[in-house]
Amino acid sequence: MSEITFYNEPKLSEHEVDQKFNERRMTLVPHVKDFISNHERFKDKDVSVTFADKGVSSLISIIETSDEKLVLRIPLSLTHTLGDAQFLKVWEQAGVRVPHVFEDGILNGHQYILMEFIDAKTLTETYHKGETINREIYVELGKILRVMHEPEAKGYGRSLDNKNIKAEFHQFKDWLDSPEMQKRIEYARENNLLGEEHGSLSLAFEILITHINDNKKSSYCHNDFGTSNTFATNPLTIFDPSPGFNDGYIDLGRSIMRTIANDGGLSRAGEQLIKGYFKEKPYNKRALQASILLNAYMKFPYGHKVKNFEQIKNVQEYLVKTKHLLEK
Repeated sequence: MSEITFYNEPKLSEHEVDQKFNERRMTLVPHVKDFISNHERFKDKDVSVTFADKGVSSLISIIETSDEKLVLRIPLSLTHTLGDAQFLKVWEQAGVRVPHVFEDGILNGHQYILMEFIDAKTLTETYHKGETINREIYVELGKILRVMHEPEAKGYGRSLDNKNIKAEFHQFKDWLDSPEMQKRIEYARENNLLGEEHGSLSLAFEILITHINDNKKSSYCHNDFGTSNTFATNPLTIFDPSPGFNDGYIDLGRSIMRTIANDGGLSRAGEQLIKGYFKEKPYNKRALQASILLNAYMKFPYGHKVKNFEQIKNVQEYLVKTKHLLEK
């Protein structure tokens, strides 16, 4: 008779804002066991399960048998991460190295993905901050992100369907005006996280709407692209997206904002991302600056709730120094 052995328990977040996810994480554990017990792939096999100690937004189970090692990833959000598997497949077809998806479906109301295990550390774990700059790894990341944005999508915002690719909004402006976006903007302003000294948000909206109307192309966006979600393989392996549909500038701006937040305001990483993405060709600097400002409004509320004050400060200082880029 086959046996399933769990070597640890899921790691829980200490932040109050993540308590809902903690509850969902623990609720899903018996469903992981049932999934393995009833899956034809693991029939008559002894299985060991280890829960990864990273990833606030997903329950990640590393499943190992005598002949293979797989990852079962279950996003904890019931809406924000629909379409993970489809996005990974689109990028794989475009030539980007991602964990191969063996199957996907619904488990206790949550999307799940059973996929390839990548036996490697992330770039964050492999290199210190100076090394990633000196090796020009961010240039390579910029090139990869460009390829990820090449397949054409339709619409803007989150994916609404796990199987059929469907965007939340038809128009970019509808995404900007959505209640969720307005709630984040209001939080940032009420808590004095962002203001006119960091750049005019109304001007940023105007710039982005004009850019999107001229560009008329939506892409499959990662929305969490960076060294912590890239395995140090050759070629690099991209994983763990927060999938959404948008103009490529929005996704690139978020990645630049992330590097500024995490690397102590180090702008060279952002410069390398830009170099790789645009291949040293001219680009719309105003639209990119508007994207960085917009992404700060989008990300600061959560960062503030989990007390990432230093990261917020890094971005605030960067925006003050560069807000002139919004102006003509």
